[in-house]
Amino acid sequence: MKSYHIVAFLFSILIYSCGTSKLDRSAVYQINFLDEYVYESPESFKGITIGGLSGIDYEDSKFVLISDKSRSPEIYTVDIQIEKLKIKSVEFENVVKLACDEIEVFDTESIRYLPQKSGYLISTEGNIKKGNNPEIIEVNNNGVCKKTYHLPQHFKLNPPNQPRQNRVFEGLTLDHNENGFWVANEIPLEDDGRKPKLFNTNSPVRFTHYKFGNQDPDFQVSYDLDRLIKIPILPFGVNGLTEILQIDQNHLLVLERSFSAGHKSKGNRIKIFLVNVSNARNTLNLDSLKKQKALNLDKVLLFDSKAIKDRLKFKFIDNIEGITFGPVLSNGNKSLILVSDNNFNAIGEQLNQFILLELINSNSL
Repeated sequence: MKSYHIVAFLFSILIYSCGTSKLDRSAVYQINFLDEYVYESPESFKGITIGGLSGIDYEDSKFVLISDKSRSPEIYTVDIQIEKLKIKSVEFENVVKLACDEIEVFDTESIRYLPQKSGYLISTEGNIKKGNNPEIIEVNNNGVCKKTYHLPQHFKLNPPNQPRQNRVFEGLTLDHNENGFWVANEIPLEDDGRKPKLFNTNSPVRFTHYKFGNQDPDFQVSYDLDRLIKIPILPFGVNGLTEILQIDQNHLLVLERSFSAGHKSKGNRIKIFLVNVSNARNTLNLDSLKKQKALNLDKVLLFDSKAIKDRLKFKFIDNIEGITFGPVLSNGNKSLILVSDNNFNAIGEQLNQFILLELINSNSL
């Protein structure tokens, strides 16, 4: 056998011996796929091209969505009708532009209703290369900024540890009692760990907690990302966190998206994990997580999009970036809605894709 064949063979063994997480059928929660809805027409709403849908939330029968534009991103209110465990329709009803005089660059990635629907909580990535810090902001129902939150020093432009470009605040969720919220970065900060590779790495991201009424964070935990799943054909691949959702007092769902370039529409793979934050150590005052692997939260896999691809209209999962609870289903289970960011088709044909799941609490069976 020629030497380069031996190297390739050994490399493939290395990759596939470091298997990715497997579904845990004994976990306290389980997730089942129910339906998919691809929003194809109309292509615009009130003259605005619909796309880049990176965040979604639900309260009192109404959904809210946000696009990830760097300037004047749109906040949509949307009616999603679910009947007989299927998505019957998706109708855009209203849109407002996000307007904050003190913020030049947004790149908005997540949105949540504030308590009592008094406005929205929004996370932005800014632009690290151009000197624009990420932000966590509160806006009113008309999209006008009311408040910004103070960031820990490690989330600011402050080498050696700082955010990586376009990989900052992707995840955002209100906590269980709606007394505060968690925000999470997509991939590790520069001095926290390596970007996920094809082999297993320590790639921790930070879940940072704030209480409403206090602009400074009070707690933070560490979470390790899975490795990159598929070998990229073109020289780009990423696995990162795209959203979080608190589902009870102690547990959060964590959405990870792995993408490998060169596979056309088959490049994405989505996983949803369950973590328990109740006994985690506070990492807020740690400058680096590089040597703190023991602090990472334990996680179990509840959902893998590989299992449902043949049940989807175009046989692939797209760039899923948002997750929220929806209405209680006719069978009594909680619904989960996922939404994809189609990148405004800037890198090829993509979908405004909605996925309907059900969350089952095993203790209630």
